[in-house]
Amino acid sequence: MEAAFESVGCMPVPPGYPADVVVVNSCTVTRNAEKECIQLLTRLRTTQPGACLVLTGCATETCGADMMTRGLADLIVPQSKKDNIVPIVMRHLGKDFVASAQPIIRLRKQRATLKVQDGCPFACSYCVVPIARGNVSRSRPFKECLAEARMLIASGFQEIVVAGCNTACYSDAGLNLIDLLRALARLPGLGRLRLGSIEPGTIERDLVKLMQAQPKICRYLHVPLQSGDNTVLRRMRRRYTIDNVKNFLDEAYRLLPDLSVGTDLIVGFPGETEEAFVNTCALMEAYPFSNIHVFPYSPRPKTAAAAMPDQIIGRIRRRRTTHLIKIANERRLLYMQRFIGRPVTLLVEWYDPQGCARGWSAEYLPCVVADSPPGLCRTLHSITPTRIRNDTLIDGPVPPLTGNVPGGDPPASESNI
Repeated sequence: MEAAFESVGCMPVPPGYPADVVVVNSCTVTRNAEKECIQLLTRLRTTQPGACLVLTGCATETCGADMMTRGLADLIVPQSKKDNIVPIVMRHLGKDFVASAQPIIRLRKQRATLKVQDGCPFACSYCVVPIARGNVSRSRPFKECLAEARMLIASGFQEIVVAGCNTACYSDAGLNLIDLLRALARLPGLGRLRLGSIEPGTIERDLVKLMQAQPKICRYLHVPLQSGDNTVLRRMRRRYTIDNVKNFLDEAYRLLPDLSVGTDLIVGFPGETEEAFVNTCALMEAYPFSNIHVFPYSPRPKTAAAAMPDQIIGRIRRRRTTHLIKIANERRLLYMQRFIGRPVTLLVEWYDPQGCARGWSAEYLPCVVADSPPGLCRTLHSITPTRIRNDTLIDGPVPPLTGNVPGGDPPASESNI
């Protein structure tokens, strides 16, 4: 979206600076995400009184009308029309515009995201995504995906993240996600390829085999299991059983012993008994998960689960969430420890105030290395961690960090723009 706005002559300004247009690209997958979107719009209405506040993204389908009624948004661009946001905004402002033929690629970020698919046909009982993004899978043309990837590589990106609403559903002219990943991995100049979330019970087995054969695909697979109990999975309308999960994990770790596997878990789903929660904890403790994201259940509007009986009270949800987060932290530390004294490949994404290079390994583990020359952002380097500190693999005598810590994107600074 930023590139599209620049293509008609707009200039981005840092957060907090006066702007003519402020776009909030919203999320509604959890109640907290939607709440944060509303809070952001409320602050912007005060801090940017002269700006046109534009709400787009998934929350437009769940609370967009309310934002207009409350005067928090000046313009709503539905999720289905987000790709055309620039002409919609410019017409709203009464501005003439001519888009440039080629989008502008600014290397403000260190990893590029290649969106290949949208929509989800799975209809899980707790999920608002099919309402917000559509209940039919829509895939970008195969050749168009490759063309954008070539442009991103030519622009200097070493890592491309392949993403979608339900990426495993990608399909175009008889070609599936495996075909696309295989073609992307063969593109000249690509450093490495990373995958977003992949629904279990789809093509995860084929993905592991492809990872084994193609070294440019990062050995990281995020598989949102949501629960470790079969009864809860049935109530969630998931498409697999715990035996299916165990069989896959056993095979995956046999083929790739150091595979990094992440997952999402919903705690306190309606009807989740203590026994069901114990089953989830046991599954997490049985395998070397590297990333376990724990979410207390939050009812989403117009979903089947919101009307289910046996809703779990907040106190129990919070207790279970805290316990599972403890397990998640323990499993992550155990996984990270296996890389002490072993080379890992780091994509340098930013420099901290102490001048240390920071970024993520192929296994999606945060890394920091001291004594790094400047100017290494967006480049791949082999490092050998010697210890772990603050959930980070350390290489060299690194001083304590006093500024921001690594997240999804590096903080903006002169050293990484």
